[in-house]
Formats: sequence, structure tokens, C-alpha cells
Amino acid sequence: MEESERSHAELGAWLRLTPLLTEYLPFPAGSLRAAALVRVLDEVVLGDRSVLLECGCGWASVVIARFLARRGFGRLLSLEDDGERAAFVTTQLRREGLTEVARVVHAPLAAHPGSVDDLPWYEPGQVFEMVTRYVDRNGLIDLVLVDGPHGGGPDSGLIRYPVLPVVRNALAPGAVVLLDDADRAGEQAVIRHWTTEFGLRFTRDGMSGLAAATLTV
Repeated sequence: MEESERSHAELGAWLRLTPLLTEYLPFPAGSLRAAALVRVLDEVVLGDRSVLLECGCGWASVVIARFLARRGFGRLLSLEDDGERAAFVTTQLRREGLTEVARVVHAPLAAHPGSVDDLPWYEPGQVFEMVTRYVDRNGLIDLVLVDGPHGGGPDSGLIRYPVLPVVRNALAPGAVVLLDDADRAGEQAVIRHWTTEFGLRFTRDGMSGLAAATLTV
């Protein structure tokens, strides 16, 4: 896909997001692109998703929370290993009165029994406790957005792999899994593993950079 096509897609996405851009938010390198966020919000609306789990937080977490608040229902739980980023998003959610809609859990990276190649993932005990509490309160998760932990380095290929083995039993039938940065080698390897182990069929969207699959059982 040509860069000009992606640029046009990004511009169109920013225009669609305008009603939700009520206050300035930082957009550092590596942030979820606007076209990806539009894809997520479209899935929330068209798929009637209301219990969202996000790996990796940022500007998009705040915008999703704004959308859910305006919509009148839905919850978001975000796992984030970077303490400063988690603190910023938490503060922003508090400032905007969105803490009843969205929550960020600072979960540092640690050794994890579900990982591959001894790569770290979010601290297992903390994730188990928070996800269990979240599901008990809101019901099974029907959308997972995987944009973390940060990957892309030569030694981080399968760092995002554990999320499905860890939360599979907390997912509702028909839940959708959205994986960002699907054009990177590491994420493509993750997709191959998930396809084999969970019988998922992913489709990749070059405009948004997301790969998506729906749980059929």
C-alpha cells in the first residue's frame, strides 16, 4: 500500500474523530494511529461491544473512554507497563470525569509462564486479579485491543503473544481480537501462533495497521 493512501486514510480518520477531540492529548511516536482508533470504534458500534480490554494505553484510551461515556454504556480496562504513561492517562481520565468508564492498571513487565522465548509480559498475579475483578463486575470481555507491550525491537518478536492464552477463558463468544502493528515481523509471528493454537482467522487492514479475528467458539 502506498504511503499516500495511508496519509489520506489518516486524514479522513482524524476528521471522523473530531467530535471526540475535545481536549489536547499528546501523540508520541508509536501511538495508535487515528485510522486504527476509528477501526476500533467502528467495531464497538457495529459489533455492539461493551466490555473492552486494552494492552498498552495512551491517547486512544482517553478517546475511547470519551466515546463510551457519550454512548452511555461500556467499560474499558487498560494494562500498561510504563509507569509514567499509566499515570498520565489515569490523571487525564480523572480530570475528565471518566474513571467510572475506564481504568488503567500499571502492570510492570515480569517473567510470565505464558510467554514465549522467555520474554516478559505484564506481571501475572496483578493481571489475573484485575481481569478477574473486571469480568466479575462487567461480564465477559467482547473486544481485546493489543497495542502493547511495546515491540518492534530485534528481541521482542513474540512479546504480545501471551494475551490470548492468559485471557481466553475471560472472552465472550464472538469476541473480537484486534492486534496493532500487524505489518511487523513479530506481530505476524504472533498471528501465526494464535491462528494455530486458537483456530482464529485474521484479516489484515493495511490502512489501519490492525489485524482482526473473531472468536467463533
